[in-house]
Amino acid sequence: MKAAEKGRIGSKAFDPGASQQGGLKKIHGSAVMNWKQGLFALGTSFAFLTTGTSTAGVLSGNCRVGNQPAATLLVPYFEVDLGKSGGATTLLSVNNASAKPALARVVLWTDWGVPTLAFDVYLTGYDVQTLNLRDLFTGKLPTTGPDTSPVGPASTSGVTFAGCGGSATASGAAGLAAPAPDVDFTYLRAAHTGRSVTKGTQAQCAGSAGADPNLVTGYVTIDAVNRCSPRTMGTVANTPADASYFAARGTGLASDSNVLWGDYYYVNSDQNTASSQAAIAIVADPDFFHSGDYTFYGRYVGFDSRDNRVPLSSLYYVRYADGGTFSGGTDLVVWRDNRRADVSLHDCGGKPNWAPLGEQQLVVFDEEENAQSMAQSNAFPLATQKVHVGGPSLPVAQPFGFLALDLWHQDGTHAQGWVGLLMTAGGRFGTGHEAVRVDDLCNFGR
Repeated sequence: MKAAEKGRIGSKAFDPGASQQGGLKKIHGSAVMNWKQGLFALGTSFAFLTTGTSTAGVLSGNCRVGNQPAATLLVPYFEVDLGKSGGATTLLSVNNASAKPALARVVLWTDWGVPTLAFDVYLTGYDVQTLNLRDLFTGKLPTTGPDTSPVGPASTSGVTFAGCGGSATASGAAGLAAPAPDVDFTYLRAAHTGRSVTKGTQAQCAGSAGADPNLVTGYVTIDAVNRCSPRTMGTVANTPADASYFAARGTGLASDSNVLWGDYYYVNSDQNTASSQAAIAIVADPDFFHSGDYTFYGRYVGFDSRDNRVPLSSLYYVRYADGGTFSGGTDLVVWRDNRRADVSLHDCGGKPNWAPLGEQQLVVFDEEENAQSMAQSNAFPLATQKVHVGGPSLPVAQPFGFLALDLWHQDGTHAQGWVGLLMTAGGRFGTGHEAVRVDDLCNFGR
């Protein structure tokens, strides 16, 4: 790690000269929180957020994580109930912020971080492409491309991408969405429900099995790319886990063009709930990063920074409510970087060797500023999950409050993550939003 990383709170850098008086350590004692250099205090919090130095972990404005056009979009969690046509599903849109056509590579990943389905979406200038993930799991992929996508008057013409066009067996991005073999989508459904994806005596899985065998879960990445690629299923080829996917300054399959934006929706018609958020924008900045820096896709490129993607934060604050208006309580959606390039299958019934990740620190505050640390917490063990606040893995003593989540791994490995919340009101309505990020990782080495 870099020399700038000196004093730390919650394993996050801060101004070592900031006052510790009036903090939780003084009020509650060292048993409440185990953050290095003492316990997290509101006074110290403001000191380290407003310091003029650009030490690692401080929000200094250099880490461009915000709602803006980007080279990569992250949908941190999805779920689709394949057993109920009116049950849970996830909708998303991929949009082009530029007048020039753009090409996006959509990749589905399991909760073990294993890529499954990957395909291209062609976008004309200022185009919008919507996807219902239920359709993907039933074999209905979108038909897009220069030969089929409507071209509006504001769209620039004459822009072409290598590999687009072709025969009826093409990948689909060129405008000819060839029917996919049923076996591919049998694999897809099995991979995202924790069932075996291999034949023979050795059953191997790509993700964990949940309580509901019909509920498929995972996350989605969407990258701006330079050329069309074949649709793939169950392979790293032409996904971010492929060593050739990224090259310096966006010259590999992946592009550094910050032109994508989008959103996603969790919809459950049977329960009369829906909520939406903007897709998480991951900006490419080839002039900022150097070899050894921590980047969003760093685990797949040996942390040589050639992906150029800004990393997410690792420390978040998030409110919760379980009662009153929100009688359905609060669920947290948490995406995590497992820091592993390996995306191999594992024996069914087992788990990858990196799981569970554990958390560096998880602290619950009630609305009277009382804090309780969860020792050796493991509320968010996988690459993506939805966890109910007040449930067995995330118990809380009071119905209202907030959580401070330090998503470094429990062994002290620094790692990015993302946190959002969903609140529901007993089948009447729902809402959701992103948690507050409290640090950035742009100044960290790998």
